[in-house]
Amino acid sequence: MMHSKRPSDAEKINLDRCYAESDRQRGLSRRAQALLAAAGESGPAMRWFVLCIAHHAEKDVDKSLEKAGIERWFPVEKRLRNAPHAKRKVVYHVPALPGYVFVRVLNRDETWSALLNLDGVRAVLGGALGPVPIAECKYLELKKKLEEKSTDEAVVEAAFPLGARVLIEEGPFASFPGTIDRVMDEQRAVVMVEIFGRMTPIELGLAQITKSE
Repeated sequence: MMHSKRPSDAEKINLDRCYAESDRQRGLSRRAQALLAAAGESGPAMRWFVLCIAHHAEKDVDKSLEKAGIERWFPVEKRLRNAPHAKRKVVYHVPALPGYVFVRVLNRDETWSALLNLDGVRAVLGGALGPVPIAECKYLELKKKLEEKSTDEAVVEAAFPLGARVLIEEGPFASFPGTIDRVMDEQRAVVMVEIFGRMTPIELGLAQITKSE
């Protein structure tokens, strides 16, 4: 005859397992936090390094580094797209260098033990002798170059350059063709439209126009 375990025994076994697992996870968490704290320490020997990141994990890694207080740079660029469920265009951010995040840290074992154990971090750029720092001048040059292209107006101007042919889709001039005269901001542009045989400037929202081929 088979005997089932008493409820009290079963409950005790399950609770013991939960406590053991909880203690293990807390221990790992403390160790990871200690390593990250060490990686975030500053000093005169801090240099810029490049982390290799898993596909689509750049934002998560960036947040983890921010929480740990580690100086980092996640290069992004702005692009223009149609807003979901709305007939307008919006500026949004995408990684400018997919798969890479820059960090300014001390080059020591504690640093790499912490960073290489972060979810999403695959490696650090380097060679046979270990991680290789990026020259400060090269870092600043790249950052300046990307930031010069990052204004909303520049993104819109790239999507609707001066002289581009467009078609008006909404408003009293719907179906009229025109050309971009100038971009006012990330939402509006001035379009030259022929009305009664005369070219007339009309201010329109970007959601009201589309580029013509």
